[in-house]
Parts: sequence; structure tokens; C-alpha cells
Amino acid sequence: MWYDAAIVALALALTNLRATIFFSLYPDPSSLLGRAWLEIAFWLLTTLTAGHALARHHLVADWLSIWRRNWPLAVFVLLSAVSAIWSIAPVVTLFRASELLCATLIASYVGTRYRRPDQLLTILFWFGVALLVVSLVIVFGLPNVGQRLAGRTYRSWRGFYWHKNHLGSIVALVNIVFLCRAIIAFQRLRRVSRSDAALYGLSLVVLYFAYSVTGYFLSLVMHGAVAGVWLWIKVGHRLGRRYYYAALGAALAGLAVILSHLGAILGVFDRSPTLSGRVDLWSYLWHDVMPESLWWGRGFGATWTFESFRVTAQRHVRWASQVIIADNGFLDILLHVGLVGFVVFATVLTIAMVRSCRYALAGKTLADAFPLLIVLYACIGNMAFSLFVETELFVWWLVVVVLFMTTPLPPSRARAERPRAHGRDAPSGASPCSWFGAGSGGPIRRVESPRSRISPRRRAPATDGRWS
Repeated sequence: MWYDAAIVALALALTNLRATIFFSLYPDPSSLLGRAWLEIAFWLLTTLTAGHALARHHLVADWLSIWRRNWPLAVFVLLSAVSAIWSIAPVVTLFRASELLCATLIASYVGTRYRRPDQLLTILFWFGVALLVVSLVIVFGLPNVGQRLAGRTYRSWRGFYWHKNHLGSIVALVNIVFLCRAIIAFQRLRRVSRSDAALYGLSLVVLYFAYSVTGYFLSLVMHGAVAGVWLWIKVGHRLGRRYYYAALGAALAGLAVILSHLGAILGVFDRSPTLSGRVDLWSYLWHDVMPESLWWGRGFGATWTFESFRVTAQRHVRWASQVIIADNGFLDILLHVGLVGFVVFATVLTIAMVRSCRYALAGKTLADAFPLLIVLYACIGNMAFSLFVETELFVWWLVVVVLFMTTPLPPSRARAERPRAHGRDAPSGASPCSWFGAGSGGPIRRVESPRSRISPRRRAPATDGRWS
């Protein structure tokens, strides 16, 4: 339905807005009629629309039930807003906390409304299509905007994002979305989805020309994760405990080899062991900046808005340009809300990881493992770049959607929820309209397997759009 599509489209646009070339990374909130508060007006409009949709779909009870089970999330959002009291820039903190609140509320609606991972895959599929099309148009139509000099002889693509590493990091995610959809379609229909395969190849091309080592590394890790999940689904039921211990040992040994030869590995990508100066920056922030406000932070979103602070950091780490972010999402959270806020944030992330693991173990399909892949992407992607509510809210939005999607409803409410299909019956989410027809409270479309068509007596009869 167009109503729900508008909510999702606006949410995706707003969560990426500040990271694009069309807006400012750090808009000035001192003017009431400036860009910052105009953005908040759109956030509020979208949030109110989502609230109306929540009531219209009779999901308020489910939504409140899931919020009660995820109370650390509310604590983190509240702490971010309250940090305006001790913030070094209170107005900036109020602006950024307003963004965080609206994004979290909209994500909680989406996670409550669409409780099947294939629906999230479909949403991200269309986001990925828009990302690739608009980025390629800007790269070739406005080369001085969409490309930046990255070396002496080549130019990197940044598309409509502010930096090539941001494009590389997001494309690494949509690349995995296309891959998962292609695998699911092949398992269900025994043929390759041409659209997903073509978009997967195109996303690899865009990732390559971004010349982002951050994106390359993230893409390799996520491909390894998808391969690991797929193998576990296929042969996991045959494996004993000793195989898992052997796999853990092999992973630790591989990590030790990588760390011991880190300089040589990074040299392949023309990078230094300091990760292009990131290690020096992290050391400066940890030893010189953070002790000033270790427990409660400097105020949510306030630190990097000061040009004087960026210039000082540039001088300490001897970079050629200003330091814009900490290039580590976890470190930015520490700067914002201190150790107290970081513990709450880590609790939210841990809950999302545990819930998504349980969801994957219960479903044992690649679609059911996709929420786990999202949380893994958020953790790995923020190790060498800041994707946690710093220059954008997209990754945070996805984590909250996954958190609400994988939180089980109470038994009294769960009986009204459609059971998930598994195996070949798991829908691939190929239709763009499938986001809105199969969520909680929506009409049900059953994807029939060949076996169910042969044996119609095995199918559960449906009444009033719900499973009987």
C-alpha cells in the first residue's frame, strides 16, 4: 500500500540525508528556520504518519509489548536527550537527539509491522536499486561531484555520499542483499533471479571503483558470513560439538595470522599498518580527549560539530585535511555519552545479536539468518568507519528494525501472528508490494511449493486472510 511505502521511503531518505552531497554533515541548528530544524520537521511528520499507521493496523498493543522487552533501547535514547544538560553544545545535542528519537520510533514501527526478514530484504532491495541508479547518474553525469581524486592517477567514486568509504560501506550491504535474494530464489525456484544476479554484479563494480579498502574488507567479511550461514544450514544438523570447536580454532588461528602479517596484507591495498592514520587518531582521542568527560561524555552529537576541535585533531594526527569523524562508531558513542551511555548502547547491540541468533537457529533458512547478518554488518562496519548515528542514522535504523522484528510477542499476541515459512516455502520477497501485504495484521499470501500443489489436503485453510 502506498501509505506504508511512503513511510519506509521517507525513513530511508531521512536516515541517509546528512551523509549525502545534497545536505550538510553538521547543519547549524542555531537558526530555527534553518536546514537542521527543517529536517526535524520532516522527521516529525514521518513519525506521526507511522504512529497513525500503527493505530490503523491495530498494532499498538504489540508495539508496546515489544518496547517493554527492549527497555534498554529507551534508556539509551533518553540518555542521549538528557545529555543536552552537560553537552558542550546543548542545541546541537537537542537536534541530534531529536533525530535519534524519531528514527528509533519509525524503526520500531517498521519492525513491528513487518516481522518477516524477507520483507526487510525487499525493502533493502529497492533501496539498493535507488542507491546504484542515483550514484551512477551522478558519477557519470556530474563527474566533478560524484568522483574524487583518490591517488595520483585515479579517481574514486563516492556517488551521492559525502565520502568514498561511506559509499563503499553501504554498497557492501546492498551487495549482500542482492546475493541473499539470489540464493533464496535459486533454492525456491531452482533458477537464478536475473535481476538480483545483475544487480549483484553491478554493485561489485560500484564497490570496486569506490576504491574503498574499508568497503572491500567489509564486503569480504560479509561474503564469508553468508557462506558460513549457508554451509551451516546445509550441514549443521550433521555436525557435532568437536566440529564447532575446530571451526572456532581455525577462525582464531586465521585471525592470529592476519594480525601478525597485517602490514603485508594492508600493503596489498597500498595502506599502512596504522590504517591510514586511524590508529594515531584513536590513540589521541582515547588518551587526550576522552578522560575529560569519561563517564558521561561531551553531549550526544556535539563533539565533531566544532571546527576548532576538528582542526586540533588534524594537527595532532598530522593529517592533510580536517578530521571529520573518529572513523570508529564505537569510539564516537564513547565521545558522545561516555562509559555509562556506551554500556547501555552495548547492551542494546548485544540484545539484538542474541535475538537475531535465536531467530536464525529457530528458522534455519538464509532469510531467517538475515537479521543476524545485519547486526554483524553493523558491528564490523563500525570498526574502521563511523556508521552509528554520526553522519547518518541508516545503520542504527536497521539495528532497531531487526531488534523489534526478532523480539517474540507474548503467547496471547503471538497466536494472531502468521507463522514463518521455511525451506522452499520461504518467500523471496520478489514483489515490491510484498512489504505491505504480509506483515502483522495484513492479508496473507501463501507461496506454494510443488509438493503443496500436489497434496492440497496438506495446506492449512485460510479464513479472513489469516491462518486457521
